[in-house]
Amino acid sequence: MKKFLLLAVVSIFGFQFSIAHGQCAEALKEYAARYPMAEPTDLYKLVFQDLYGPGHLLADSAAAMRYLSREVAQMSDTAYPEYMRSIDDGPFPLYEYTLCDSAFVRVNLVLVKRGVISLPELVSAVMRSTEGMVTPDSKFVMSHSAAFKAACDPHYRIVRRDIFEREFRNRISLSLIVGPVH
Repeated sequence: MKKFLLLAVVSIFGFQFSIAHGQCAEALKEYAARYPMAEPTDLYKLVFQDLYGPGHLLADSAAAMRYLSREVAQMSDTAYPEYMRSIDDGPFPLYEYTLCDSAFVRVNLVLVKRGVISLPELVSAVMRSTEGMVTPDSKFVMSHSAAFKAACDPHYRIVRRDIFEREFRNRISLSLIVGPVH
């Protein structure tokens, strides 16, 4: 099933990937191995995010701030240890690069909940990550599968890689060394 799924996703999106790097099929295999509960919609979502970034989200920063504030307030962070020592200390990584060109990063909202990244900083980064991006038709946007949600409880936002590395990566690394900021 997974092999068929990988072939289907690559054949659907393969023409848009930078095939010269030969990384896309391998990246999909690694993702499927990392998340054995992943269903076709989860792999599709990763490919979609690699192509479009956060381009399908709210264009209004005030609305994005309200929506994200509610999501952070409602999410539980009890599955994550108080002192995280690795980006993988929990059901979903603190951050995760997207596929082929890794132009985007999934940034876990537990970092906002724990005070490592402020809500306004993350909203600003997401909004700036949409600049110059093509906004896809909403009929192609999918949510994670129920199995993926149950296993990983994913709460994250997509940020352009250069913004993430410049503004957040060192701060996240430091928080893993010294502990949570309260």
